[in-house]
Amino acid sequence: MGSNEGKAKALTEQDIKVLKAIIVSEPHSERNMAMLMFGLKSGLRAKEIASLRTSHILNNDKTLRDTTTIGKGVSKGNKIATIYLNNPQLRKALEEWLAVREDDIASDVLFYTQKRQAMRPQYVSRYFYELMQRANINGASSHSMRRTFANTLMKNGAHISQIRNLMRHSSIATTQLYFEENEADLGALVENL
Repeated sequence: MGSNEGKAKALTEQDIKVLKAIIVSEPHSERNMAMLMFGLKSGLRAKEIASLRTSHILNNDKTLRDTTTIGKGVSKGNKIATIYLNNPQLRKALEEWLAVREDDIASDVLFYTQKRQAMRPQYVSRYFYELMQRANINGASSHSMRRTFANTLMKNGAHISQIRNLMRHSSIATTQLYFEENEADLGALVENL
């Protein structure tokens, strides 16, 4: 399935616990947890997280949607993409963020900085890179959440074509690059034949 050299590593359950613990101990925890959950539970890229608007996630009656679409210029490859918002951990994080989010921001950006400006993709990427560094997770970056999303789907029995669709890839070959093989997983496959 290709070499993992030069790629952001997928996160372990322990890594995720450490990241969550750091986030809840710092300022802006609700915002940052919601961003983390978008990466882990929807496989969003930093650019996609930064581009989200409240109108993407809220119905007219201010309830959370189950799905949303992000449009051209936001998703990679300039295509329209469906994002699923029905994961309980993602929904909980979004509800907690929306409960403290200030509604008087000039635009309907979902995530904004301390200076009340729209998040830029570089800010999101840098935040997650620095978070991974504080957690002492070597080889990790904002893209680690996306790799974790793909690997979790695979471990939960999703077919590669389903994962390709959820990852919004044009080709299954691209999706295959996200999976990490390890000796324990390979041995378990043979053992359980």
